[in-house]
Amino acid sequence: MGGFVLIRSYEPLDLKPLRFTSEKDLFFVLVSPDFEAPTKKMRAALAAEIPMAHHVWNSSQAAALVAAVLEGDVVNLGKALSSDKVVEPKRAPLIPGMEAVKKAALEAGAFGCTISGAGPTAVIDTAVIDTAEKGNEIGEKMVEAFLKVGNLKSIVSVKKLDKIGARLIKSM
Repeated sequence: MGGFVLIRSYEPLDLKPLRFTSEKDLFFVLVSPDFEAPTKKMRAALAAEIPMAHHVWNSSQAAALVAAVLEGDVVNLGKALSSDKVVEPKRAPLIPGMEAVKKAALEAGAFGCTISGAGPTAVIDTAVIDTAEKGNEIGEKMVEAFLKVGNLKSIVSVKKLDKIGARLIKSM
């Protein structure tokens, strides 16, 4: 996984690479259930209007996430990632077993867990942890929860954050 990038603006495009400065490693536990989540359906689940309190909360969590990245703080990065009050509460009920999967990840020691993506065939539950070994343990608990509660088979992979980020490796 190639670093963090803050998108300041889409028009004009303004990208700000963020460096995870910690001496610690950061791992993402990616669990992909055998479940289709059409973008149109997942977007339709979102509220047309957001209460001001939820907007303020999510904005503060976005700022906390950026601060955690810049400070190399894996615990607060996970907390910020897990604190959505706008999107996840609307989409999670559409994913069989999602609540149990998040609970399993956090109980197994993940610093945070959230839904990532809403494409035509992909929903990935993402958990944040600081060791690959612990990530594998957490991933297995998440897979078990998807199967037991959501009746969904899933696959898990644990990916280490590439602290350098996206770059050209070889030119044609």
